[in-house]
Amino acid sequence: MSTDTDAIERLTNLTFALLGAERPRDYDWVYAHVSGYKPRSTEAFQRQLARDVQTVRRAGVPARMENGLVWVDKDAYELPAIEFTDEEATVLGLAGDLGRSGSLGAFARSGWTKIAASGATRTFDSPALSSVDNDVLRLDADVVNAVTACARNKRRMTFDYTASPTAPAQKRSMYPWGIVALNNRAYIVGWDTDRRDARAFRAMRVTNVRKAATSGFVEPDRPLQDIVEDTLRGPLADARVALSADSGAGAELAERGRREDGWIVLEGVERDWLVRTLASLAPHVTAIEPGDVRGDVVKLLEASDEG
Repeated sequence: MSTDTDAIERLTNLTFALLGAERPRDYDWVYAHVSGYKPRSTEAFQRQLARDVQTVRRAGVPARMENGLVWVDKDAYELPAIEFTDEEATVLGLAGDLGRSGSLGAFARSGWTKIAASGATRTFDSPALSSVDNDVLRLDADVVNAVTACARNKRRMTFDYTASPTAPAQKRSMYPWGIVALNNRAYIVGWDTDRRDARAFRAMRVTNVRKAATSGFVEPDRPLQDIVEDTLRGPLADARVALSADSGAGAELAERGRREDGWIVLEGVERDWLVRTLASLAPHVTAIEPGDVRGDVVKLLEASDEG
C-alpha cells in the first residue's frame, strides 16, 4: 500500500501536469510522464488514475477523465493572478518532488492545488528537477509551517539560529515576512526586533520556531527578494585563515574559499559573516590575516564575554 507521502506526491504531480497542459492528455502520456504511476499494469494504472481524479476533484480541482483523456477545466478553476519570480516559481513548482521525507511536505499538504493554479508549474516533458542540490530539498516542514503561519497572521516569532555548524545557537526574534530562495539557498526574511532592521536568516539554520507576543508588526517596504539581496550584500573582505590541523573545523570557510599551503584563502566574502564565523571557530583558529579582520574578531569575542 502506498504511503501518505507517496499519494501526496502522485496527486501533486498529476495536478501540476494537468494544469500546465494546454490540451487534454491521454492515459499513455500520464503514465509515461507523471511520476508515481509506474510500474502498475494498464488496468491497475487506469483504476488508480480514476481514483486520483476523484480525489483532486474533492480537493476543489475540476479534473475530468473520459474517452481515454484526462484534463482540468481551467475556466472553472481560476484565481486572481499571482506573480512569482523565476526562483520562487521554481521552488513552488518543485513541491510535488519535495514531498519525500518531510521536505516541504507542508507545501504539498496545504494549498498545493491553488499554488499550482496560479501558474507555478514545472515542465513534465523535461527531466525531473528533484536531484538539484539546494536548501529547498532539505527544509524542515515544521519550520516552514511555523514561519508561514507567523507571517500570514503577522505574529512575532522567536527561534534559535546557528550561524555556523560549530557555533552555539542564538535566540533571535523577528516579524517574518516570508521565505525567499536565492542562489540555491532559502532565507527567512523579516524585521529583526532586536536589531531593529530587516534581516535574512538562512532557513536551514533556523530551529525551535515559536509564536510570541505581538505589538507593532512592521511591514516590508520593498520586494522581499531585494531585501534579502541587500541584507546579504554587506562590506566585503579578503582574508587568510589557518586552523589547527586536528580540529576538523572550517568546512564552511573552505566552501567559500580555497585551501592553499595550509591556509584557507577567502576573497570578496561578506565581512560580517567572516568575522562572526571566525569568532565561532576561535578555539581552532591559529592565525588570521590581515590584522584589521583579526582585530574585529577579537572585538566581537570580547563583546561576547562582556555580555
